[in-house]
Amino acid sequence: MSLPISKLIEQYRSTQDNDLKYMLLRQNIEITDIEDEMVPLVKDLLLPILVEEQDMEILNLVAFHVFPGLVLTLIKSNATAAVAQLGWVTSLVWDPILNESMVHEDRSFILIETLRNILQKIENASHLEYRHPLTNSFEFITKFIVEMKRHMREIDEAQLSHSLSEGNMLIYIESLNLLLKFYFFSDATHPSLTVSLSFDILNDIFTIAQDYSATNTNESIDKITEKLLLTSTQLTHPVDLERLCSKINYKTLLVVSRIWYKFGPMINELFTGRLLAALLSPACAEEGYNVEGILEIIHNFYPFFSIRRLKDNKPLLSDSAVGLLRRSLFDILGTLNQSLTTTHNEKVDDYHRVDDDDGFVSDNDPEQQAYLDELISDNDDGDLYEDDADDDEADNENLEKSDETTRDLTQINEILSIFAELHYPQEERFPKLLAELQSKTTIDSSLIGKILSQDAREFLTSGGNVIDLNEILNELKSNKFTRKNDTFYTLTHFLSSQDSSELSVLQLSIEVVDQLLVKNHSDNITRDEQFQLIKLVLPHLKTNKCFIDTLKAGNFTQKIDEGVTLRTMILSLLLQLLPLDYSMLGEILPTIAKYSVKDKDPTVRDLSLQLLDQILSTHYNYLIGIDWDWYDNDFYQVLQDTCIKRDVDTELLNRYPPYSHIQNR
Repeated sequence: MSLPISKLIEQYRSTQDNDLKYMLLRQNIEITDIEDEMVPLVKDLLLPILVEEQDMEILNLVAFHVFPGLVLTLIKSNATAAVAQLGWVTSLVWDPILNESMVHEDRSFILIETLRNILQKIENASHLEYRHPLTNSFEFITKFIVEMKRHMREIDEAQLSHSLSEGNMLIYIESLNLLLKFYFFSDATHPSLTVSLSFDILNDIFTIAQDYSATNTNESIDKITEKLLLTSTQLTHPVDLERLCSKINYKTLLVVSRIWYKFGPMINELFTGRLLAALLSPACAEEGYNVEGILEIIHNFYPFFSIRRLKDNKPLLSDSAVGLLRRSLFDILGTLNQSLTTTHNEKVDDYHRVDDDDGFVSDNDPEQQAYLDELISDNDDGDLYEDDADDDEADNENLEKSDETTRDLTQINEILSIFAELHYPQEERFPKLLAELQSKTTIDSSLIGKILSQDAREFLTSGGNVIDLNEILNELKSNKFTRKNDTFYTLTHFLSSQDSSELSVLQLSIEVVDQLLVKNHSDNITRDEQFQLIKLVLPHLKTNKCFIDTLKAGNFTQKIDEGVTLRTMILSLLLQLLPLDYSMLGEILPTIAKYSVKDKDPTVRDLSLQLLDQILSTHYNYLIGIDWDWYDNDFYQVLQDTCIKRDVDTELLNRYPPYSHIQNR
């Protein structure tokens, strides 16, 4: 049985015994009314301890255990049910802590550390679902940033040691990152897709992160600051990111380019204005530039030149930019190949070189060797050889060469990874260059195969014979697939017209397709052939009036849709084919949104929503990153109209919004 809050506060404040204080705080604290009990507990007990207590054990107990555990328990408990959307966390916890840190500057570190500890406790809690009022959220984030900037100025003026300065700033940076996730993430890893940070907040965050990183002697950004940049970029509207892009320095871009799908609207300007310019003219590149970093950024952006858009079957990156990228990478690869050749030749020369000045031949005379060994053993002062410094210099030179070779190999692998997404660079010299590189270093053979692939498409020859579907099905079930052309010709014949085929024939055709794509023969079907078959079955997701029978019995009339089984078979087939290739979504998504979602049969409707959910969970970032206009106009609006007209209740519209539906504050 825990003490009432008022009694706990009274007993704690009436004693000077630290052991008793510790025991009082260690007991289970129960709160049944947040407004009546949480306010005095924080105001009269927990905060005074954080700003006044000298005993470190008590201080750490409150900062790391009592306060974090209490807030998490309240969030989880039923006591919060009457409190709308956890607004109390900001007003009763965050605000008081931040206010005290502004008043008691000498205790600001422990106070913000306590805030960080509470946020960490919440983030690490599993299965925690809550929503937070947005107005309250943005207000506190803005207030926290203002205080954070003030604290940065004070640190600069105080001229603290580097370690103290770093610790002070990192606790604020980490807390800000956790605050953003608390307010705007649905869980520890998934950001809200309906809200974006304002430009002012975003600008402040990037400025703080870059200013702090500028004081850091490390070449790369520390992990804590990196997390803040990634979190804020995930919560950014591309319009605001584009406005900010010119202020993003090289080190920051190296981090945030991992959130590649936010850069779509500006990617061509970013490539031509900065990335390609740095590759083509390294001497003119911005401060902090290095080839490895630029290559990593380009590789992070690979969807923009590797994946073709649904609306025009072209990469988002322009043809001219892709051409420049290929040429630049090919030239760098050639230079690296020459460097490896030079290093290789030097090693061979060193191995075979004989220094005649030493007075030794390759087969040393035994008497000479014995005499030399005796001289070495008698030389106590070690003065026999005076070229130790020369040896050290040689060792350093060899170490530098080794580091240079390692860098070269890193760049080669990064370039080849990019070429694997760019595909064949249309250079006759390229296969020869790859062969030379393979002779000097180890390269993944599958990577080479992907680079040299011409995206060859195996097209079926036109024409063929219509053969019995049962005969085809039996052959496929017996692992025989010898009449590919005739099989595809037959399926095209029966599936290409929605109105002319009998239902039983269509169902049998779907069984054959299922055998080809899912069961025993999927390895023998190319991506284009798979897409060809999918395009044949998609039209049959539309309800076919020919398969609807009407039963009449007196005044009673009932319609029976015999085509439900067919549509269910098609959706089940598509679900088994997941994950689908991105290129197929242009046909599949609008068809499902237009026909299957409004299907009168609940099973078909549920399967269609399940299929959409799984497709969007896999491809959403690609859709909004590459095809944001198509996604909005050709799919989302269709789905939204269907759901409104047919009164379909689904969370998909909220979970996967287009940019036009994201609140840009």
